[in-house]
Amino acid sequence: MFPNGKKKISNGLTKLAFHVLFSVILISSWASLSWTQTVVTQDLQVTKLLNVGRSLVERTHYLEALDLLDAARDYLEVSGSDQPELYADILYELARAKIKARLYQNFPAYYVKTALEDIQASNRIRERLDRTVPQKLADGYYLEGFVHKKFYMRREQAEINFLKALKIDPGSVAAKRELSELITSDDKESK
Repeated sequence: MFPNGKKKISNGLTKLAFHVLFSVILISSWASLSWTQTVVTQDLQVTKLLNVGRSLVERTHYLEALDLLDAARDYLEVSGSDQPELYADILYELARAKIKARLYQNFPAYYVKTALEDIQASNRIRERLDRTVPQKLADGYYLEGFVHKKFYMRREQAEINFLKALKIDPGSVAAKRELSELITSDDKESK
């Protein structure tokens, strides 16, 4: 009876181990699926906040746009989602909203400083990504150059940024215009 009992115990332990292992795999798969669904839901929420924020900027509702874009950025930072393109887009839109708010609604000068930080961070992220659309990176350098030219009077840095924008996207009309203005004003000053 002892050898047979030992075999039953061994079989019972094997079955128990199998059930425990199966349960662990099932639970971890469910948890992984649940986490994945949560991340996808959060990414969709972030994208929605970004799109509504863009829309509000176009309708000149800068303060509301900034609130939504800040929320989108915070969602991405807290969630740990690995979406560098989306993060760069949010930073770009934040900078653009802050600059427009300063220009058209006299928001405090502090917004310019943070806009410059946002656009520089966006440009660094986009430079590292191999799938960045060239026009987006060119737009980023244009905006960075615009901030340097318009608010900080850093003509050399602005020119560097406009040239980078044109190197990336030779068709950038905005960068051509700003660079032309810089060159024209330099010519007037030298006379």
